[in-house]
Amino acid sequence: MSPQSPVPSPGGPFSRVSVVIPCLNEARHIAALLDAVRAQDEPPNEVIIVDGGSTDGTPAIVEDYRHRHADLKLSLLAQVDGCIPVSLNAGIGAAAGDIVARLDAHSRPRPDYLRRLVDMLDGPDVGVTGGAWAIEPGRDSRVGRAIAWAVQHPLGAGGAAYRVAGGTGPVREVDTVPFGCFRKGLWTELGGFDERLPVNEDYEFNYRVRRSGRRVLLDPGAVSIYVARGTLGQLARQYVRYGWWKVQMLRRHPSSLRLRQLVPAVFVLAVAVLAVASLAVPSVTVWFLALLGTYAAVVLGAAVAVAVRRHAWWAAAFVPVVLAVVHFSWGSGALLNLVSGGRWR
Repeated sequence: MSPQSPVPSPGGPFSRVSVVIPCLNEARHIAALLDAVRAQDEPPNEVIIVDGGSTDGTPAIVEDYRHRHADLKLSLLAQVDGCIPVSLNAGIGAAAGDIVARLDAHSRPRPDYLRRLVDMLDGPDVGVTGGAWAIEPGRDSRVGRAIAWAVQHPLGAGGAAYRVAGGTGPVREVDTVPFGCFRKGLWTELGGFDERLPVNEDYEFNYRVRRSGRRVLLDPGAVSIYVARGTLGQLARQYVRYGWWKVQMLRRHPSSLRLRQLVPAVFVLAVAVLAVASLAVPSVTVWFLALLGTYAAVVLGAAVAVAVRRHAWWAAAFVPVVLAVVHFSWGSGALLNLVSGGRWR
C-alpha cells in the first residue's frame, strides 16, 4: 500500500507542518524546546502543546512564551489524562497541518531537523521519518554523565538505531524512530496512537505503519538533543516502565517481537533462578557465579570503551552500574508483567 499523496499548498510544504508536543511537568525544558523550534531553518506553521495536568508551572511558562513570541503560532491544550498517546491524539486531532511532527519536551531539535524529516516524506512508500538522538546528561554529575553515555552505547540502547547513529551515515529503514514525522492522513487511517499504551506508543504506531506497507526511515543527520534521566532512581523507574509496557504491547502484536527484546528478561530470570537454586544445591553456585562473572566482564569492557572514547577514566566504574540498572530494571519490569498477567503495574 502506498502513502497518500501530498496535498498541494500554495504556501509550500512547511505551511502545512504542525508540531505536536505532549508534556507533563516540563518547566525545566519546555522553553528551550520552543526556542529550538523557533530556530528551525524552515519553521512550522503551528506548534501545539498538550499539557497532561502539570503542577510545576509548565502551562504558565508556555502562555508567557506565547505572549513574548508572536511570530510563533503556539497553542496550549489541556488534557487531564496525562497519558502520552491520549495527548498525542488530542493534539494531532486539533492540528491544521497535513504533516505532523511529534516532538518531546525533553528534546531540542537542531535547525535543519524538521526540514530533513519533511523532505524524506516525499520518498516512495514512506510512512514515518525520524532522526537520531544526541543524548545530554540530565544532571551535571558523574552519574548524570554516565547515564547519558551508557544509554547511547549498543549495550544500553536496546537495539534502537536512533540512539547509536551518531549523527552520520545514510538514510536507512528501521523498526522505529523517536518523535516521528508523518502525514495526518496516515494517522487517521491507522486510527491514531493506541491509548491503552502509555509507553511504547511510538514503536506500536510505527509497527502498524510497517504492517500497512509503508517504510519507517531514519536520517542520522537529522539530530535532536535529548536530555537523559539525571539519577539512577529515575533511570530505574523509567526502564521498569519500558519493560512492563513492552510486554503489554507484545500481547497485542506478538509478531513484532525481536530477539534482542527477550535478552534482558531471560537474563534476569536466569540470575534469579540460579541464585535461589544455589541455596539448595551448592554445586549450582558455580553456574551462578559464572553467569555473573561473564556479565560483569561484558559490561566492564563496554565501560572501558566508553571511558577511552570520552577521555574520562572514572566512567569505567560508573557505566557498568548504569548498564546494570538498565538491564535489570527492564528485565524485571517485563517479568513482572508476565508473572502477573499484565495486572501488576
